[in-house]
Amino acid sequence: MDFSIVKKAAFGLAVAASLTACMSTGPALKSSNSESVAGVEARLPYANYTNYYGYVDQGTAPQGKYKGKDAYYLYAWVPAAVDEIGVSMVSPAEGTPSDSDFVNELFTELHESNPNKFFDTYIVLDRLDIIDNAKIKDGGKSLQTLTYNDDSSELPANPGGQSYNSLLRQVSDISNPTKALVRGVYRISFTSFRGDVEGSFEATVGTNVPGVKIASSLEELHNLVNEG
Repeated sequence: MDFSIVKKAAFGLAVAASLTACMSTGPALKSSNSESVAGVEARLPYANYTNYYGYVDQGTAPQGKYKGKDAYYLYAWVPAAVDEIGVSMVSPAEGTPSDSDFVNELFTELHESNPNKFFDTYIVLDRLDIIDNAKIKDGGKSLQTLTYNDDSSELPANPGGQSYNSLLRQVSDISNPTKALVRGVYRISFTSFRGDVEGSFEATVGTNVPGVKIASSLEELHNLVNEG
């Protein structure tokens, strides 16, 4: 037996296992890029992640409609052109907010007493016509819907064991103005097609640029971007 071949094979498997373990840690949201070592392929993480912890209760007024269902909005400021944006939403929120995360007041008030209240997430990503950070509070309109997602097996299952949490990715296409991911405001709409939206959630935005900020209103986002 050629033990040098065995050692090389063992080393390759060890490297592959280490790479896979490394890529499987951290946020479940990974980029569309992948890397293969010794036949093991895994998605690469984004360079930067931004988290938002929120809560919707019965008294929370919807901000719009999506296919006849009540919809709620998050707004994300992306400070530079990016090659890709990833968004995930998990309900109920599983993590604990850090000092760098954005946290809604209702989450602080209600999540601890209702940690298992959750909903089936459905998310939609729109690009708005706001590119000037000084004019975020003035509002804008949706230029187009980029992509959407309902159920993803890449995310943790909900407490009922179903893969009803959502994950989407949008890759920039600079040759197509409607698909180019430029600096500006992006809207994340969320709703549910399996019951009402009620409970906690954790939304994560992944990009390869720092400085992404998330808020539940354009006025709040304006203040975060221009004063924070």
